[in-house]
Amino acid sequence: MKKLTKIGASALAGSLVATSAFAGSISVGGTWEVTGEYTTGSGAAAFDALSNSGNPFGSKGNLSFNGSGETDFGTASWFMFTNDAQSGVSSHSVTLDMGDMGTIGFDQGTGAFGLGTIDDKVPSAYEEVWNGTTQTNGDLMDASGGATGVFGYKNSVMGMNVNIEYAPSVASADAGDGAAGGVTTNADGTSLNFAITNNTLMDGLDVGVGYGETTYDLPATDVATIDTQSVAVYATYAFGPVTVGAQHNYTSGSVNASNVHIGANEVDIYGIAFNVNENLSISYENLENTYLKSSSSNTAQADVTTDMDGIQIAYTMGGATLRVSDVSVGNSGGTVGNNEDRTEVSLLMAF
Repeated sequence: MKKLTKIGASALAGSLVATSAFAGSISVGGTWEVTGEYTTGSGAAAFDALSNSGNPFGSKGNLSFNGSGETDFGTASWFMFTNDAQSGVSSHSVTLDMGDMGTIGFDQGTGAFGLGTIDDKVPSAYEEVWNGTTQTNGDLMDASGGATGVFGYKNSVMGMNVNIEYAPSVASADAGDGAAGGVTTNADGTSLNFAITNNTLMDGLDVGVGYGETTYDLPATDVATIDTQSVAVYATYAFGPVTVGAQHNYTSGSVNASNVHIGANEVDIYGIAFNVNENLSISYENLENTYLKSSSSNTAQADVTTDMDGIQIAYTMGGATLRVSDVSVGNSGGTVGNNEDRTEVSLLMAF
């Protein structure tokens, strides 16, 4: 997730650091957040049920651990993230920085390497416009076929930042800590994707492009998950207190026996963020996700566009940040008539 760096969890710099004689160092940080969420929905029964009927307030805490140490091959680092709203560890990874030779790593989750690092680079004061709605980053692109347990490599070459991800298996169960290998539970295959970014072409300009391909190991008669390709292109430009950005994503999806696309989508995102002062930022973001001939049968249907508009405000008070987000979604999930409106107020404390 990319955000204006002075906002929100950047206050995590005030973390606890401990060292040992030869194991390197470990830092501990975290956040506590209380939110009030007000949502209304219309359309199918599931969207009617989105309307608040109970207590709209809740809280959660996150805890992160970062460790590093020197090896004969470079600096090894590891990261672990826990969330009290989930059972156990929600993400952990390990990397080895080999200097000019680049950095290699393993991510038990997803999004640390490759195409997933640029799924939505449009600037915002709080979170991505789709955050908290029924839409997810999986609706933006199919970076790695939903795989977890991936290998990555990144390096900087002539001003370009190259980031590569390889998933040796997709849509299969992960191997737990100290457990045997994961057991394939459904369609299997591999995924390879990359992202190339550059912020040295002109002051304030950041551009990037990425491509990914997931190859499934399936019988020719199985058309539910055929090889998919994903593309992402973005550009952001900062001038003074203002940052503007635009992004285009495309995922090919599957094609059934009648040559009808299933799951193919095309995403356009535009946004502008304004730093009013050192503590206050506001932003506006629009996202249009067009589901191309979306169909669950052999009958072609008209393209459907999900349209999202969001306004966000963030005000930082030392280690605390007050954030407000108001988002409207039309034709959610590519279904005509499914609409949702979501307003969230959040108080985040970082340590």
